[in-house]
Parts: sequence; structure tokens; C-alpha cells
Amino acid sequence: CNGMTSTEFTEEQKQLVKTTWNIVREDISKVGVITFLRLFEKFPDVQDLFVPFRGLNSEELRQNVGLREHGMRVMGTIEKCITRIEQPDKLTSMLESLGEKHVVFDTKIEYFDLLSPQLIQAIKPAIGDQWTPSVEQAWNNFLLYITGIMKGAMLQGT
Repeated sequence: CNGMTSTEFTEEQKQLVKTTWNIVREDISKVGVITFLRLFEKFPDVQDLFVPFRGLNSEELRQNVGLREHGMRVMGTIEKCITRIEQPDKLTSMLESLGEKHVVFDTKIEYFDLLSPQLIQAIKPAIGDQWTPSVEQAWNNFLLYITGIMKGAMLQGT
């Protein structure tokens, strides 16, 4: 199982993700922070999973170095996925390992489904007028692909 259900991540979509990622990289730290601020705002129980962020309000989170670092780790992982996009074996191996690590952190599998839309909404303004329905579909399919692999590994690790 490669994590894909009825959605295909096409060659054209791979190129769209690669191209738009180069724009996102210019403000990568901000995108990472905004992703988690949005996630915690919409789903406070996810914030509680992160011990250092428990009880912090949005302004405290916005200034929190740990949140910035975690956001950068996630953005770094996305970048690694993009650089391995043409090497499915390496990509799968990396994501399975990451999925297994998240089992140790008691991360619920469904949290990955909550994160992707927040990431899309954080990326969208960074890309600006190059954001199109095709770009959005490409990012959605890419995130479904990578989270599908991670979730599969998490299911096997429980």
C-alpha cells in the first residue's frame, strides 16, 4: 500500500509541488508556525499532545521558539519528501520511520488528517497568485500520499 486510495499523485502534480515549494521556502519558518497555530486553534486537544505548548495562548505560541523549531522540522520533512519525490523507495522508508516515531509520541493517526488542511491554508498565501485549483489539488494529493505512508506505518506499529 502506498497510502493512496482513489487519488493519484501524477507527474504533473509532482512538478507543481516542486515549483511552488521553491516559493514557500522563502518564508518557510512563517509557514511552519502558521500551520501549527491554525491546527492548535481549531483542535486544542492536539496542542495538549505537545507538553511544552500546553496552556499557551496564541500569542505565546506565536513567540515560542519550540513551536518555531517544530514547524521547521515539519517543513524540513516536507522538503526531504519533495527531494525524494522521484525516489519512492527512499521516500517510503523515511516516512515509515517517521510514522513509527509518532506512535511513540502517542500521536493519533487522524491528527495527520487535521494537519494537512492547515498546512494548505498556510502555504496558499505564501504562493500568492500562483495558487490555482491545479496547485491546490497537487498539494492535497502530495499530502495524502505522504501522510498515507506514515499512517500505514503507524497502524503496523500499534
